[in-house]
Amino acid sequence: MPSPLLLRTACIGLVAVFLTGHAWAEPYTPSARDDVIEVLPETDPAVSDQIQLLQQRLEQSPQSVAVASALASQYIDLARQTGDPRYYGYAQAALRPWWAQTEPPTEILLLRARLLQTRHAFDQARSDLQQVLERDPRHAQAWLELAAIERVTGALENARKACAALLTLADTLISGTCLADIASLTGKAEGAYATLDRLLMSAGPEAAPHLRRWALTIQGEIAWRLGQDALALQALDAALALAEAQQEFDGYLLGLWSDFMLAHGQPQRVRKRLQRYRDSDALLLRYVIASKRMMAADTAQLAAELRRRFEASQRRGDTVHRREQARFALDVEEQPDEALWLAQHNWAVQKEPADLLLLLRAALAFNPAAAAPARLHLQATGLEDVRAQRLLKRLDQLDAAA
Repeated sequence: MPSPLLLRTACIGLVAVFLTGHAWAEPYTPSARDDVIEVLPETDPAVSDQIQLLQQRLEQSPQSVAVASALASQYIDLARQTGDPRYYGYAQAALRPWWAQTEPPTEILLLRARLLQTRHAFDQARSDLQQVLERDPRHAQAWLELAAIERVTGALENARKACAALLTLADTLISGTCLADIASLTGKAEGAYATLDRLLMSAGPEAAPHLRRWALTIQGEIAWRLGQDALALQALDAALALAEAQQEFDGYLLGLWSDFMLAHGQPQRVRKRLQRYRDSDALLLRYVIASKRMMAADTAQLAAELRRRFEASQRRGDTVHRREQARFALDVEEQPDEALWLAQHNWAVQKEPADLLLLLRAALAFNPAAAAPARLHLQATGLEDVRAQRLLKRLDQLDAAA
């Protein structure tokens, strides 16, 4: 059975990007082999043992697709569990013999598409998944991951078709949640929320926790966009309870819950919950925003740490996740001109509701005319979002006063 959490792969990448205008730091070269550069997050010893075993097997059989795929999968899972993007690089290294091939084995295509998504190479990832589906039109995982790409890039009709393909291939909770999610973005939010209610009730508590968590997360998002904040919090809290019961890290869910709390004036709850997740750049961003709003003593130190991570990403050549970069410029550094530039470049790549809100906020802060693409998207899709409507009202008031 495919993992529906991959629908969020493109949305929860944790590699940050450089903020234009900040100076590059000089690279540090250790003076001795045993110098400690950084202490990585602790991992399950069983997982580490499994990775070491797979590494040894790959050294013995470097052309083994099965071993390389297993090792890459372990690294991808570890990246999601820890929020540390470096494991994605290790996963790509495991696939090196096939990485540049135009027609690698199906297992490699799927893993390569997954890794390409994490760095927003959506066209290449889409091409790999389409190749998988040409070989096997009933490959449920490929359809699910294709739906993720089409959703995040704003090709919602294509996303709906990919979800519809799952109706005969996957569990009803998977296909139904996928379809409800897309429906909620195209003017059918209330019906989508009700559909998720029915799906969750029908599946019952015995349904796989990660499936229920996925459905509840989407339900929380829909309720928030509809202005049903009590229902949104109820769904998000239920999803978090499932994640914590399974001791699973869900960066997307934690970020969404944090955004909800920040929007409702509760930064202290964000700091408390995210205290142990600051290895994730995306969650450190929320932690820094919460700290600034609380006027915490460590705000400047935390902001400097996040800025260093952005600079390190630039040195690696990363050009992804401008959403977080733009929020840092807007909400932490108070540089609305840079925030708008970043939000516009982010919008050129991904078009989820969070990206739309960011573009509207940055336009409101610096140049109201820059909101035009967001307005067009709302008209074209029928997206219902009370948060966007409030921002548009403020933009219209500025236009009227000009």
